[in-house]
Amino acid sequence: MFSSIALSQQFNGQVLDSITKQPISFASVYLVELHTGTTTNTNGNFVLSSNISGQVHLQISCIGYQTGVFLTDLSSEKDLPAGTAGKTFLLFESHLQLCEVVVSTSSVKLQQDNIVSIVQKSISELNQNAPTNLTEAISSIPGVDNYSTGSGIGKPVIRGLSGNRIVVYSQNVRIENQQWGDEHGLGIGDVGIENVEIIKGASSLLYGADAIGGVLYFVDERYASLNSFQCFTSSKFLSNTLGTFNDASIKFNRNNFKMNLFGSYNSNADYQLPNFNRALNTRFNEANFKTSIGYNYKKWIGNLRFSFLRNTFGITESDTISNSIERIAELPFQKVNNHLLTFDNTFFFGKTKLTATFGYNQNNRKEFEDNAATPNLNMILHTFNYHLKSNTSFLKDKLNLMTGIQGMYQQNTNKADEVLIPNTIINDIGGLTVLYYSPINNLAIEGGIRFDNRNISTTEMQTPDTYFPKLNRNFYNFNFAIGSSYRIKKIVLRANVASGFRAPNTSELLSNGVHEGTLRYEIGDNYLKSEKATQVDFSLNYEKEHLSFYINPFFNHINNYILLSPSDSVIDDMPVFYYQQTEANLFGGEIGFHWHPHPIEWIHLENNYSSVFAADKSGSALPLIPANKIQTLIKGEFKTKGKVKFQNIFVEYIYRFSQNRIAVYETSTPDYHLLNAGLVLQIKSNNNNFEITAGVKNILNTKYIEHLSRFKNIGINNAGLNGYLSLKWKFHTTEQ
Repeated sequence: MFSSIALSQQFNGQVLDSITKQPISFASVYLVELHTGTTTNTNGNFVLSSNISGQVHLQISCIGYQTGVFLTDLSSEKDLPAGTAGKTFLLFESHLQLCEVVVSTSSVKLQQDNIVSIVQKSISELNQNAPTNLTEAISSIPGVDNYSTGSGIGKPVIRGLSGNRIVVYSQNVRIENQQWGDEHGLGIGDVGIENVEIIKGASSLLYGADAIGGVLYFVDERYASLNSFQCFTSSKFLSNTLGTFNDASIKFNRNNFKMNLFGSYNSNADYQLPNFNRALNTRFNEANFKTSIGYNYKKWIGNLRFSFLRNTFGITESDTISNSIERIAELPFQKVNNHLLTFDNTFFFGKTKLTATFGYNQNNRKEFEDNAATPNLNMILHTFNYHLKSNTSFLKDKLNLMTGIQGMYQQNTNKADEVLIPNTIINDIGGLTVLYYSPINNLAIEGGIRFDNRNISTTEMQTPDTYFPKLNRNFYNFNFAIGSSYRIKKIVLRANVASGFRAPNTSELLSNGVHEGTLRYEIGDNYLKSEKATQVDFSLNYEKEHLSFYINPFFNHINNYILLSPSDSVIDDMPVFYYQQTEANLFGGEIGFHWHPHPIEWIHLENNYSSVFAADKSGSALPLIPANKIQTLIKGEFKTKGKVKFQNIFVEYIYRFSQNRIAVYETSTPDYHLLNAGLVLQIKSNNNNFEITAGVKNILNTKYIEHLSRFKNIGINNAGLNGYLSLKWKFHTTEQ
């Protein structure tokens, strides 16, 4: 069908055990820049057919071996870089989990080899305990929490910071979805996403304004293997919300043309409390569609991606209980539509790689309070993004220079009578330079500088409830980052210092009214200054054949930290809160281990502890800081023979400490224990693969309220006992 488009050249390789020099069968060979790959045959051989002419990175992985990344020129017959012999690639034995390439940083490195400590998790792994939304899924990662509104809406919290202090990337561009509001979700569905990469702390160097708390970088699912067709369909049921989650995808790759199609729909009733009543109007549903089209020719790789997400959420305003299992939203409720179109390009010029990414994001949020036909609130947010970056490698990839420019144009328009923030235009532009140098194999240094400018311009608006003055303000800042990693045998040491800044958002500058569901009257300050953060981050990682251990402390100082401060005033029977600024210090970290005892090869024991403490300059606690937590996971991975096998079975224990360090308008939260368990069963038959996932969350039906639950102030507990069952069918075929 596409054979006339371009002639492909072949690159042959073989993957061997580094000690025995025996072939490694069925190893995964992944071309990072092309988002596709192949597998080795029984003799460890593989063939890559591609018309790309340039240096690319091959990620080679196999269970029982340490993942390797090799810089390879597909168009050259010259010797390959260190770690290979001719066209031979060597892997080292390892019994711990596979390591993936991280794509959110300035260079293509394995997770363990990056200077910045980055947590990477696959969405399939995070979904094994059946979360109801994507933020709940990633909140199982140490240092990450969920600021939740029922079971449908979740906002990510990284080391105590959330909202506009967290930058979210999807489809290689920044996502904007009115994230200043407490009742706004992430705005991303998990369909078509393979991994999430989390950078904790100030990250403005690579990601610009607002990234003072961290970055969530969602990596799209890779294309089908070279010259193959793949598809899957899955269905999941949750007993607590009577939720049904249905997904399907089709992927094919032939002659340098690749396409992915994904679709999903889920529907949930009001969630069930531990007393078996239901929390009224916590029902929600979600429809998600996503497609990617990729093509590569000689020195160019292009990917066009589009996604559409529609969410409908009930708005819960009281602790009224219900026994209804109705799924249709009742007043009040909100509908949110997200469209995201991106086009990313990669050009190869010798040792230089140029990337150009363009994105358009439309977020339309509607709230219905009086009737289901006419919205009381209707906000449309248009965002245009562009990234232009140059990445040049020298000295066999030991020296790397990246320069770039990033920009954003954003327009918010109100289309209904109720106005929370006025019509606004935001212009961002920033330039950066990052230098990476590894003078010797076990030492790497990286540093850079960046300048950003943000202009916020609003329209004067008068509504029946409030008045917004015209505003035009400019915010700018220089930011820096410097870090180093050093490997001593089995130990990797990292140290990083980075700065970041965040301009106040429109809500903080101009709020003047009651925000739905907050139960307070908020008044902004149009003279607020930019927040400026400096974070110091250390990490120590120790990894042997059967044991890994890490400790990752941090300290983050923020000047001009913006927070809501209570007053003794009352307007419209609501307590008045003012946006004010102070100095803030946040410190804490994560510590954990992963033990794979020998010779009990099938068992894995993981344990981690995460904490964050936050105070203003007077020592008073900052609001909405998550309680410390301990997570313990015991997992069995079985290597059974035959077509039917247990992929894994697990038991998870979570302990949340009490949170007694609270701000003025907060209440303390008692500690609690949670117990979860589940299993994954696989049935393989030729090109078919069936997967069954089952389990129970909150096995003990524990009655608790999460400190970061927005329902805490109205006394609604978190969900009770929740059983789940998921069925997934995969099919693939490869053209020889």
